[in-house]
Amino acid sequence: MILLAAFSLFVLLAISIPWTAIYIVQHATTPMIAQLEPTVGTVLLYTSSAADPIAVTGARDDIPQGSRLVTTGAATQGVLGLSAQPNSSQAIGTVHLYPGTTLTVLRIQQPRFQSSRQPYGVRLRLDGGRIRIFTNSRDERALVVRVDLPHGYAVLSEGSYNFSVQESRTDLSVSQGEVQLVHDSGAALAVGPGLRTWMDGSTPPQETISAERNLIRSGDFNQPLLEEWEVYAEAPYVAAGTVEVGEQDGRRVAHFVRLGEDGIHTEVGMVQKIDQDVNGYDSLVFHLDVRLLRQTLQGAGEKSSEFPLRIEIAYTDIYGKDLRWGHGFYYRDPPAAWPLIGGDKIAPYSWYSYESPNLMELLRDTRPAHINSVRIYASGWNYEAMISEAGLFVE
Repeated sequence: MILLAAFSLFVLLAISIPWTAIYIVQHATTPMIAQLEPTVGTVLLYTSSAADPIAVTGARDDIPQGSRLVTTGAATQGVLGLSAQPNSSQAIGTVHLYPGTTLTVLRIQQPRFQSSRQPYGVRLRLDGGRIRIFTNSRDERALVVRVDLPHGYAVLSEGSYNFSVQESRTDLSVSQGEVQLVHDSGAALAVGPGLRTWMDGSTPPQETISAERNLIRSGDFNQPLLEEWEVYAEAPYVAAGTVEVGEQDGRRVAHFVRLGEDGIHTEVGMVQKIDQDVNGYDSLVFHLDVRLLRQTLQGAGEKSSEFPLRIEIAYTDIYGKDLRWGHGFYYRDPPAAWPLIGGDKIAPYSWYSYESPNLMELLRDTRPAHINSVRIYASGWNYEAMISEAGLFVE
């Protein structure tokens, strides 16, 4: 009996110890790194349910699990970045917080061991407001994000998603990827790219319908740039700037850069022919995420025309006249004698989410009837900027 018991114990240990070790290697986790960057205004940080709020005005890289983020004010925005490695400039996912948003970081975990096949795991809770989530991991390991909502939850694959919780209703639209939206009742709906849906406490997810129509093709830059955009450069007798497509912070970006002789005007940009009638639409809004990294010319130059990043729409108004509307971005203040018209000063090195007013209302005296083209360009002396998620939405 002693020999049999000893042998049985030996067999049990011989099997259980390796399997336990394998299980630990595969499933043990450790917290990921989360950074918070207020891009406009002040974001309130609650590190626990009982903690007093901390006013965050600059970048922080110590956002723990259980933190609650609140954006107050009509213009407050922030970006929550998720990094797999400490002190890494590359994020595997980002969350944009818009004004009036309350977001709780419930869980941000990564496998403890590199050999694990488990994905990065993120769980968020959106109590109110609006967020946009990018889950395009550059790593070989997948990133799985779950968002808890007042009326259910959503599980996201890699892509780009918009969530809005307003007055007991949840709205979802998908730019890229696919999301599984689950209601508290158990009803579930798969929502693919270019679609939107909604649900509330008593209504499960509704059948998907087309999201806002984006007139810009390849605004997410997932295709080779020259397939939809015409790239140009103006730099007489000096080194010209370049536009290249790549990945940054978990998203696809177009990267504008010019590093050469300073003090000489240059310009580099890309143009897309739209050629779309917009007479039947009530809303026309330009959306763009922009990040400025370098600007040697102050402001927008002497004539307020040389921004390190600027967007421009060429359109024909209801009277048949060809006109242009544009808006620029900068971070270096101009001299007192230089005017600056049609631009926003934004913080350098951080992503800024811009959404134009309804151009049908803003340009009501010369209301657009036909969109001819869209141009996005950088100009000045030396400059560097990135853009993502460019869209001209009609509704």
